[in-house]
Amino acid sequence: MKKNGHDRLGSQRWMCTDCNATRGVRHYRRRDRGELGAFLAWLLGPAAQPGPSRTFRRRTAGCWRIHPRLEPDGVVRHVLMADGTYLRHGRCLLTAIDGASGAVVAFRWCRHETTADYLALFEKIPAPDVLVCDGMRGIETAARSAWPSTRIQRCLVHVRRDCVNDLTHRPRLQAGRELKRLADALVTIREPDQAARWAVQLHDWQHRWHAMLHERTFAREHPDDPRAARQSWWWTHQPLRRCYRRLERLWRNGTLFAFHDPGLRDADGRPPQRTSNRLECGVNAPIKRMLVNHRGLSDEHRMLACEWLCYMKSEHPDPYRFLDQLHEQHKEGHPDDDTPGMGHGIDWNEFRHIGTKVIDLESGLPFRQ
Repeated sequence: MKKNGHDRLGSQRWMCTDCNATRGVRHYRRRDRGELGAFLAWLLGPAAQPGPSRTFRRRTAGCWRIHPRLEPDGVVRHVLMADGTYLRHGRCLLTAIDGASGAVVAFRWCRHETTADYLALFEKIPAPDVLVCDGMRGIETAARSAWPSTRIQRCLVHVRRDCVNDLTHRPRLQAGRELKRLADALVTIREPDQAARWAVQLHDWQHRWHAMLHERTFAREHPDDPRAARQSWWWTHQPLRRCYRRLERLWRNGTLFAFHDPGLRDADGRPPQRTSNRLECGVNAPIKRMLVNHRGLSDEHRMLACEWLCYMKSEHPDPYRFLDQLHEQHKEGHPDDDTPGMGHGIDWNEFRHIGTKVIDLESGLPFRQ
C-alpha cells in the first residue's frame, strides 16, 4: 500500500501496489462523535429534532444503543443528598448528588424506594458526614445500616409538606391552625436560637391541647363508621395527633435541626444544607421537563434519556468515552437503522378482516374467529 492523494474531505487515500485498487479510511470515531454530540444536544435540550427529522433519526439511531455508566470515584463527600423520582409504568430512579456542587454521584433504577434498593445505591459511595433526605423509611434504614456514623438531616420542605397533608392548607380547628403555623415556620429557621424558640412553642402547643390530642371515639357510639368493623376505638383527631408526633419525634432524635451542630460545619464554616432543593431542582425537575419535551419516547428510550441526563450532570462527564460500545457494534456489523429483527415481522392475517370473518392467506378460505 502506498499513499494516493486525498479525497474530497481531505482524508488520506491509499493504493495497492499489486492491483492498483484505491480506498480511503473510514473515520468512524470522527463521525460518531459528531452524531453523539448532536444526539445529546437534542435529547437534553428543549428544541425539536434539527434538519430533516427522518435523516436525524437515521443518523443517530445507533446512539440509543449506548448506555452511560457512572463509575464510583471513591471520594468522601461532606454532604450527600439522595431521593427517588417516579416515572410512569412503576419506574423509580434513585439518585445521589454531592450537596456542595450538585454533581450526580450515583443513580439506580428500581420499582419502589425500598431499603434493599437504597443499600445497593449506597454501597458504591463512601460514607458522607451528612445525608439530606426526605425521610422515607427505606432510605433512613439503609443509611443507618450502610453508614452508621453519618448524621441524617431531614429536608424541612418535605417535613412541612407532610404536615400539610395531615392538616390541609386551611385547617378547620384552632389547634390545627396553630400547628400549621409552626410547620410553616420550619423553612424560615436558620439560627440555633430560632430553633430553640420553635421547640418551646411546640411544647407550649402540646401543653395547651393535651386533652384534645387524647380524645377517643368508640365504635359502639358510631357503628356506621367503617373503622368500627375492625377496631373498638380510635383517636378522634388522628391527623392532628400524627402531625404533632412527627414533629416531636424529629426534634427528639436530632434529625430536624442537625444542620445547627457545630461539628458538622465544612472547612469554610458553613452549615450543611437543610433542604434537598438542590436535588429536586437540579435533577428531578430537569428529568420531568426533558420527558415532557420529548413525550412519545418508548419506555426503554425514556430510561436511557434519564441515564444520560444523570451522567451529564456528574462531576466530570465525558460522553465520548462510551463510543467504544458503538465501534464494537460497527465491527459486528450491527445495522445503523431500525431494521426489524426476529420477532418484529408482520402477520398479514391480522389485517385481512371481512366483518367478523378472517381470511387465511395460506388456504385462501375464510373462517370465523
